[in-house]
Amino acid sequence: MGIRLVRMDQPGAVDTEVIWEYLQSCRARTEDEAAGLGPLEGCHSLDEVRRFGLPEVARQARGDDLPSGFVPALQFAALDPDGKLVGTIQLRLRLTEALLRTGGNIGYSVRPDCRRRGYAGLMLDGCLRRAAALGMRRVLITCSPSNLASRRTILSCGGQLENVLPSRSGQPVERYWIELPTESTGQRTRQHEPV
Repeated sequence: MGIRLVRMDQPGAVDTEVIWEYLQSCRARTEDEAAGLGPLEGCHSLDEVRRFGLPEVARQARGDDLPSGFVPALQFAALDPDGKLVGTIQLRLRLTEALLRTGGNIGYSVRPDCRRRGYAGLMLDGCLRRAAALGMRRVLITCSPSNLASRRTILSCGGQLENVLPSRSGQPVERYWIELPTESTGQRTRQHEPV
């Protein structure tokens, strides 16, 4: 099993119909958290994916004229060997006060019918490699204490719990830092098996 991470700001990287189907799949279970959708989260039709979502993904990747509170970010699609969109992951290249407190550098989601197969760990590992290649030294990832699968994924990729803080809604948020390799330290290794 493997995945390929593709940047969604590249023209034709992922078909818009495939993205729309993924969004519908993630929204089918209302109790699910669907992090890592970035600008696509606000899209409620195929037309919105085309006219708003993907252009906004490209704008955030360029860092052009971002609204207050937004930072440059790269949006990736995780494709399985058959080309199925199994997850999305966003790498925020800087942290604002709000992101430092509860949002972090990385958000990700896996489509419901593809969970518990190790995709989240593969996606996070690939995203961490991209972050290191961009010169980032460490990244912050957050999750809800009730999201045991996400916690295991973060720990499997070297996450170290710093603390638990309340979000704006008052719900607790676990904050994990992951140190990234530099040229002199070599490759980071996974500490646990993927979830």
